Amino acid sequence: LEPVHLLWINLVTDCFPALALGMEKAERDIMRRQPRDAKAGVFAGGMGVDIAFQGVIITLLVLASFFAGMYFHNGAIDFADLIDGIPDPEGVTMSFITLSMVEIFHSFNMRSRRASIFSMKRQNKWLWGAALLALALTVVPVEVDFMAEVFGFMTLDPMAVLTAIGLAFLIIPIMEVYKAIMRAVEKDA
Repeated sequence: LEPVHLLWINLVTDCFPALALGMEKAERDIMRRQPRDAKAGVFAGGMGVDIAFQGVIITLLVLASFFAGMYFHNGAIDFADLIDGIPDPEGVTMSFITLSMVEIFHSFNMRSRRASIFSMKRQNKWLWGAALLALALTVVPVEVDFMAEVFGFMTLDPMAVLTAIGLAFLIIPIMEVYKAIMRAVEKDA
């Protein structure tokens, strides 16, 4: 991805959902938890593992989208072009959509570090609004012709768009499984 792509993602798909997460109500069991050690770092208590795991999963999903786009465009994955630094326009477009959408979907996972998003009874209407706004703003550089030209994107067929969004959506079930495993591990500890 180009710097302008990453800037758009940071300003659009990260900014609004992050602000909306700040409006999230406190978790129900917050007062039953042991206090954190005042000397503990930001990455203590497994937070570093959580961040590393999430980063690796998001990276793999975006790379899968890029290679799928390259395959859809060329009928093969050409590593020689990649080594020469020649980006595939369909791969770049699909990876942009996947990275944008995975950030939006993942914001729902981030409502709670360990609780399942399906067990949370209250909805964060700010987050839903921010997700819809980020989704609409993600569509602009992909679908508006002059913006697509500036970003170096190409028009995708519906199968490519659905593949990119489907790969992004995988962050939700993957994180649900991860949270379930971590709940079990922490319960046994």
